[in-house]
Amino acid sequence: MIIYLLLALVNGILIGLCRALNGRLSQSKGPFIASFYNHIVGTLILTLLLGALITLSIWGEFQISLPTSLAWAEIPWFAYFGGVIGALYVAINSHILTRIGALKAALLVISGQMLTSVAFELFELSHSASITSTLTQALPQACGVALIILGVYSSNRSWHE
Repeated sequence: MIIYLLLALVNGILIGLCRALNGRLSQSKGPFIASFYNHIVGTLILTLLLGALITLSIWGEFQISLPTSLAWAEIPWFAYFGGVIGALYVAINSHILTRIGALKAALLVISGQMLTSVAFELFELSHSASITSTLTQALPQACGVALIILGVYSSNRSWHE
């Protein structure tokens, strides 16, 4: 379990680094070109990594399961919008990072992620639990998000007065 917690922490560090690098690229190339470069390089790296994993799988050194044509057909059409949303996220984040700063951008992005998570959990809980237990679990989470957003708003307001 500890390895997954460490991987999540490393992933968060990489996301912060990625935001800063994309913000810098956005300053010189613009947010959509920065996003394009980001995804081209990412696609090339993942293609090389997947090629290496497939090669190791053929040699029997690594286990990888490749999807069949039937598996592709079972994926719901809307699942592919994750890539579109990811590309827009990189472009928007590259644009806002240079205007509001890394900390505020990170806090607001995390707040948006938390709001989405709370909404998903509310939707899941509403189908399996009573409304009282659903609200009891979601209310503290929503209050936490509200406090983060209020903190970002108040810090921004105090700088301009």
